[in-house]
Amino acid sequence: MNIRLEIESVNINAKQLHDRIMNDAGFWTFAAVEWHKLYEPYVPMREGVLKDTVSITPKQIEHTVPYANYQYNGTSFRFYRGQPPRASAQWDKAAEPTQKPQLISSMQAYVNQGRLKLNG
Repeated sequence: MNIRLEIESVNINAKQLHDRIMNDAGFWTFAAVEWHKLYEPYVPMREGVLKDTVSITPKQIEHTVPYANYQYNGTSFRFYRGQPPRASAQWDKAAEPTQKPQLISSMQAYVNQGRLKLNG
């Protein structure tokens, strides 16, 4: 059995689709929440305040404790017993090699579930 399909034209407005994806607050908030979960084992921890005190908005995760910047940049970086074994400065970058594929998979699942509305 042979199947032949001829497409005369496809009218896809790539810029419009790109803009919808880039401006979908729900999608990017989901991505930020997922990324926070995935890099959490890399955040230095004594009592958990640094990893738990965050503000998450579309495309942004902000650790809001006063010492977050020092910890992130490693300028005041003391580890304590009980710290996560993978904890490091610039925890998002440290997590990227192993956790980024999981983030991409979660974002793709979001799209596959029809949660990202690409039509009007």
